[in-house]
Amino acid sequence: MNKKQVVSYIRSFLGHTGFYFALIVAVCNIIISIAFPTGDMGINTIMSNYILLFCAIFALCDFIMEIKFIESYFAKVAIHFMLVTIDFAVVIAWLSDGTRSAKTIVFAVIIFAVCFAIVDTVRVIVHNVKSKKSNEKQEYTSIFTNEQK
Repeated sequence: MNKKQVVSYIRSFLGHTGFYFALIVAVCNIIISIAFPTGDMGINTIMSNYILLFCAIFALCDFIMEIKFIESYFAKVAIHFMLVTIDFAVVIAWLSDGTRSAKTIVFAVIIFAVCFAIVDTVRVIVHNVKSKKSNEKQEYTSIFTNEQK
């Protein structure tokens, strides 16, 4: 791996981490402002650190899509989904002490998994549509003969 590739991976990691952090904080602030209109609740510094840790691990999980020996896009998305869900369960639900009981942790992880599964389903559908269109544009080459159609 050359220096340009390392810099590219670091920039990608930092960009994904920053994007996920901004998105999660914005969504959490919207939900908190709706749930607590008087402004009694907010994201404190400790929780924002846990969110940042979650986002950094999430960004590392994104590199699963770069693995060459796993050819199936669906398999890559499934592995990514499981790792990010585990990341959420450990960092946000368990380590951050944001939840009060085991039932709440399980409920939070299930809600996260369902929401993330919806996002991943859309992701797989978009990928399949794009790959189908690009395959239609390619010229057919027979592997058994040297003719092209």
